[in-house]
Amino acid sequence: MAVEFIREAIASRVLRPGAKIEQDEIAGELGSSRLPIREALIELTAKGFVVAIPRRGAYVVQLSVEDIEDHFEVVGLLFAVAARRAADRLSDAELAELRRLNAEIAATRDDSECQDLNHRFLRTINEAGSSNRLLLTLRYLWLSLPNDFYTSAPDWAANESMYREQILDLLEARDGEAAASSAEAHLQACAKVTVDSLRAQEYWSGPTTLG
Repeated sequence: MAVEFIREAIASRVLRPGAKIEQDEIAGELGSSRLPIREALIELTAKGFVVAIPRRGAYVVQLSVEDIEDHFEVVGLLFAVAARRAADRLSDAELAELRRLNAEIAATRDDSECQDLNHRFLRTINEAGSSNRLLLTLRYLWLSLPNDFYTSAPDWAANESMYREQILDLLEARDGEAAASSAEAHLQACAKVTVDSLRAQEYWSGPTTLG
């Protein structure tokens, strides 16, 4: 609960980049002790949401444009590996499920449901094309900060729709190389959508030093 509360506050910019995270205040809002807040901050530090400064406290990370672009480039490289393999490994039943999920996403108007269905679509590809180690890495990266900023951007759903349809067509054609190229292009577009959205919200305005 504390993890999701702080994570959402950071992604929605209620907690701005560089802001100190007041543990007592959050504990009061959640009606809890400080212990679950401290545990949440440890987890969020490991995932890149928070930086802990000795004897000063925990602060919201300050991402640069390069941080965001590097994140999505790495995810794109890994997703490309999974997509290339998935083109050969996906069964006809799994391809039919991807087509069904794609249609269901197009029909929903609920953003939370859209995110969940889109995640299931991508997970199906990743599980078909990944080793256990690759899948674990992709799952970890998906829980990190730039992804939260991406799915809060106004254009994220339209971007996903375009590339989801493209990748699905290529997987059905069993064209692994083209699917891999589309996967990389997809994540490059994710980076652009994220950066453009943050710029529009003046994410990089104001103080640039912690504390």
